[in-house]
Amino acid sequence: MVTVNIDQINLIAGILKTVQFRQDFLKREFLSFDGDRETKLRLYFLSAAICHQTRTLVHPDKNLWGWEYMEYGFLQLLKQRNPLLNPGYLSICSNQDVAEMLRQTFSPDGDPKNCTLDRIEERTFMLLEICRIVKAHYKSRISNLIDETEGRLIHGGKGLYESLARFTAFSDPQKKKITFFLKLARDAGVINIKDPQNLIPIMDYHMQRVLLRTGCVEVEDQKLKNVLASKSKLSSDEPIRGKCIEAFRVLSKQSGLDILVLNDIFWPLGRSCCNDTTLCTGQQCSKKPCTLTQMIELEEHNRCIFQEVCQGVKDESYRSLFEPMVDTHYY
Repeated sequence: MVTVNIDQINLIAGILKTVQFRQDFLKREFLSFDGDRETKLRLYFLSAAICHQTRTLVHPDKNLWGWEYMEYGFLQLLKQRNPLLNPGYLSICSNQDVAEMLRQTFSPDGDPKNCTLDRIEERTFMLLEICRIVKAHYKSRISNLIDETEGRLIHGGKGLYESLARFTAFSDPQKKKITFFLKLARDAGVINIKDPQNLIPIMDYHMQRVLLRTGCVEVEDQKLKNVLASKSKLSSDEPIRGKCIEAFRVLSKQSGLDILVLNDIFWPLGRSCCNDTTLCTGQQCSKKPCTLTQMIELEEHNRCIFQEVCQGVKDESYRSLFEPMVDTHYY
């Protein structure tokens, strides 16, 4: 019903080989702020833990959407020395206290009533669970939790993929949030992954959409195609997400790009160039400035980088596909 199209992947990989990354992308404040390793790990771990289904999260005045606002919000907590970043303190807070801090942090005007982050109760539970376990078993230090894994993803039950999965926030069997945390920590230079061959690609909904529309992942069942095109709810996104992960592994091998680096192309392209509107048909992106232009070098941006080979450019049945709509906290 869902398959990986190797020939199409090879065409996309050929374009990926020509991409040049902007060096200043990894120097942004969230990754380069002056702080010790424990502070950085707290910021990345806690923000990644509650980063799921952020379609409503927006700061209109600052033009921040989704993850961009999440980065900004956590940086403000850091600058304010907010106890929300202290696992020891947070572990003794009530659900109401943490929920109120989240609402205030992610309200454009600071008024909790105007918070644009949804699912507050769910995110509150995840933060409290993490902090209470970290306090009880790791002396309130995220670094102690991370260092116990010895930098390995799989390590006899004590690897990063194994240990972190005990937390509800990181319980996704495809490890999306864990890998996202690891990408942030690696990009910031505070973690070294010793067995990168075990990495599972980050696979969120923006990236699934791009892989479906480009034809790297083919949906052969017309009924499922109709469900995707109409944005109807599904009980599960498998096997689509599984095939997207498989396609990403092949793309990494064929393009020569690191699996985590591929995230810096497909995620911004999906959220800016290939969303409800498409650059290939409308000659403009849904985000201004386009997120992709902040990550890779582009002389001009009135055409999608995959325009010459993308199935969705020439075939509306591909272009109309959306990611599976599922109710999940996995991504």
